[in-house]
Amino acid sequence: MRFLAFGARAFGGPVVQIQALLDEFVQRRKWTDEARFRRALGVYQLLPGPEAHEMCCFLGTVRGGRWGGVAAGLGFMLPGLVLMLAASALYGTLDLKSPPIAGAMAAMQIAACALIVRAVFKLVAPIWSAASDTNKLPMVVVFLASLAWVNLVEFGGGLQVEAAASSASRGAGELFGHGLVAGLVTFGGAYTALPYVSSVAAGDAGWMTQQACLDGVAIASVLPAPLVIFGTFVGYQGGGVAGALAFTAGIFLPAFSFTFLGFGMFERLVSWTPARRVLDLLGAAAVGMIAGAAMLFLIETSGGWPERPVFFGGWTAPLIGLATGVAFRVRHRLVAPILVIAAGAAGAIYGALA
Repeated sequence: MRFLAFGARAFGGPVVQIQALLDEFVQRRKWTDEARFRRALGVYQLLPGPEAHEMCCFLGTVRGGRWGGVAAGLGFMLPGLVLMLAASALYGTLDLKSPPIAGAMAAMQIAACALIVRAVFKLVAPIWSAASDTNKLPMVVVFLASLAWVNLVEFGGGLQVEAAASSASRGAGELFGHGLVAGLVTFGGAYTALPYVSSVAAGDAGWMTQQACLDGVAIASVLPAPLVIFGTFVGYQGGGVAGALAFTAGIFLPAFSFTFLGFGMFERLVSWTPARRVLDLLGAAAVGMIAGAAMLFLIETSGGWPERPVFFGGWTAPLIGLATGVAFRVRHRLVAPILVIAAGAAGAIYGALA
């Protein structure tokens, strides 16, 4: 139930979710210590799958064994799964370009940016404070290198294929297979699965358009869920509810399996003193990749690089700054859902009146 409640308020994407896990289950509930949490994050960074979901499985396993890890992972993803199923069913009936809906989604992305800035600050602060310690200085170097690599290389690609959607329904087995491959290529964040998903779902033999695929990602980005929940949307477009559940099961199976099968090995690795130095560096690299992805999201949302029109025009960046000030100022544990929902309502009203 704790992870179900956590999942229901886990707005803001993986950066915010990982920091929230650190705040609630490490610093407040004391299920493990911060060094062990960061080393585990470094291990999971090397594996495919959404890191926030994998860290939920890790913490659940620490507390309640392997089946506790499964329960934690399910609890975290279920609120987003239900909401994405509802959004998928409504997708064909709503005009996402209508001013109220576009305004609400744009405003919720601004709120997500604010939460991301706050989360990145908290994640980076311990690493940056080590800059004066010569023994920990390599962590800072690895962090900066990882940050630069993400910005220069990781998201250099994009969704390039545009094709007419096929009306033929896909079977649950086929969609599960596509979801499983997508889950196995999700290194360093959900965005790395997009090229594969777009090639099969929006390619020549696909069942949806590129724009619909992007709409699914946009919807996932404002839900309290791992970003890879966009796979539920993709599966729904291909095979209805059964297709959505099949694709979701496939894309999340690796994240569940690595912890369920490999937890003991991971724990021995984390506890092995010679490996701790390497894991500390991997943890710094993981934070660098998270911060780099966050920077790209901020730049794109504000209409910078890659340059694109934004709903609020030149006011977008100041609004992100204002929302960030609120996120830092308000310390209530429900600040994330309150900020996202309030922003969405304000954006819808602005869109309706504009």
